[in-house]
Parts: sequence; C-alpha cells; structure tokens
Amino acid sequence: MQEEQSSKKIGRILLGLTVLSVPFLTPALRRHALPYVPATREQLDNIFNLLKQYSTKQRQHLIDLGSGDGRIVFEAIQQGFPRATGIEINRVLVYYARLKAYLSNQGKICQFKRANLWKHDLSKYDTIVLFGVDTMMEPLLKKLSKEITNESIVITCRYQFPIKFDRTLGEGIDAVWLYNSQTIRSQMLKN
Repeated sequence: MQEEQSSKKIGRILLGLTVLSVPFLTPALRRHALPYVPATREQLDNIFNLLKQYSTKQRQHLIDLGSGDGRIVFEAIQQGFPRATGIEINRVLVYYARLKAYLSNQGKICQFKRANLWKHDLSKYDTIVLFGVDTMMEPLLKKLSKEITNESIVITCRYQFPIKFDRTLGEGIDAVWLYNSQTIRSQMLKN
C-alpha cells in the first residue's frame, strides 16, 4: 500500500515536471529556435545606455520581441518610457511577467502579450529590442524593413543583422547593436 502511494507520488512529480518543462523545450522544434535566456544586468545597461547616446528625443513605446520574464520591459519603464510591451510565445513566461507587472503596479504602462513575433505588427513602436539567434536575423530584417516607421530604432542583442549598424556597445554576449529605420531600409534596398 505504501509502495503504491510512493509510486503515485513519483508519477505526479514527473508529470508536473513534464508539464512545466514543455513550454521551455518546444521552442527547439520551431523553424527559428529562440530559447529563453534572461538578459544580464550588463546587457540591460548596454541597451539603455546605447539608446541614451543615440536618441535625443523621448522615445514613446518600446517593444521587446521574445520578452521572456519581462526584464527589458520593466527596465524600459524605469528608464522613463511611457509605455512598453513584451511579446512572448511561451505562455508560462507571459503569465509570470503579467503577474510581476500586476504586483508592482505597472500593469497599466507595461503590457505582455502571448504572440508570435513573425505575425505581430511592429508599426506602432518607435523602439524595438530583440535577442535573436543567427538563423532568424535576416528574415526578421526583411519584416522590420516593411513595418517600422521613419522614427523607429531597432536594437539587437547577442547577434547583429547582416547589414551596417549605426552604433554598438559592449563585447561578446553583452554586445548590442543599434539600427535606425533609414539604415535598415537603405541597406535592404542594396541587397
């Protein structure tokens, strides 16, 4: 009897671990596998220092593509963005970020959506941040060149686009690259 209860308990634990791990493992099965890797403090500092160096006007709405636990969105609010949005395909991470926003009373100025970055319209954001992987950078560049506004700034982290960048900051995995909309569009016309 006790052995049967132990087996059931182990079975429940294994089932629970499986259910919790599925959202973190399924990205590997997608065309452009984008795993959840949280941004480091240095990466956050590089993103917002680069923005301050480059942009003289107040940016209005940041979007983080593949926002994970929301740390870039929360940092954007702390840095003075009036609004910030994170899109993420992992349902568990979206719920976690929403809960964190609610508990910190930031639910009205930061928003987290479960969305596919390939299908999400990027035309309403003036600042776009993404941690990409090598295989997705060129297709994403094509999408951005069609959707960004003339005021848009794009910051990539860990991997850069296969075009000339406007500015860069940091080294190795903490490096970030900034592209303005004119650079993106003119480089895409050349290709």
